[in-house]
Amino acid sequence: MDKIKYDSEYISYIESGESAAVFITRDIVKSINTQGKWIDIVIIDAFDYWDDYEDYPRKDFNYFIVELFPRKTKPVYPKGISDNDKKYITWKTANDDISKQRKDGYIGERYLIFAKLYKKRIYKGTTMALYNTRFQRFVPDKWKTSSTEYRKKKIFETKWDYSIKTVKRINSKQFKYIYNNLSRIDDLIESENCVKLSYFRL
Repeated sequence: MDKIKYDSEYISYIESGESAAVFITRDIVKSINTQGKWIDIVIIDAFDYWDDYEDYPRKDFNYFIVELFPRKTKPVYPKGISDNDKKYITWKTANDDISKQRKDGYIGERYLIFAKLYKKRIYKGTTMALYNTRFQRFVPDKWKTSSTEYRKKKIFETKWDYSIKTVKRINSKQFKYIYNNLSRIDDLIESENCVKLSYFRL
């Protein structure tokens, strides 16, 4: 089959953090039932977080608002396509289905979500490693001297995840206020270096 070409709207969906917000809502948030639903990101405040030990940024968030729509159309996947192509077809199906429902006047459940990126260390066991008793730290084996000895060293694996700080269902009136006051809300977040429900009048 011909190679699937991703359109600019889908690339923007990935790069803006919307795809990560959908993942968070579907797989991490426990208080929202997304089974049989499309997740549409209607407002998002995301930014790139750079870690000193990585060559690429990860998406972090101040907040985002999702709207849920019933899945009236199912994606059709050609045989032999890649996982990335399946993701694109799923997004395309969802996008078309949501657009049609919006034109028909459907308004889904909306939720305001505060999610923060964090790094967690997972204990994986121990190993024997060279320890310098003078400088009190582990060192490479090639630095072996009279001041070093082998000791047990704990091994940790680093994993990135998102912590859910707040999930709040909002009605149409509350959503309208937030939409009309995005600049004010962003200014408060920037000046206070935090995000609070009171900024949204909730």
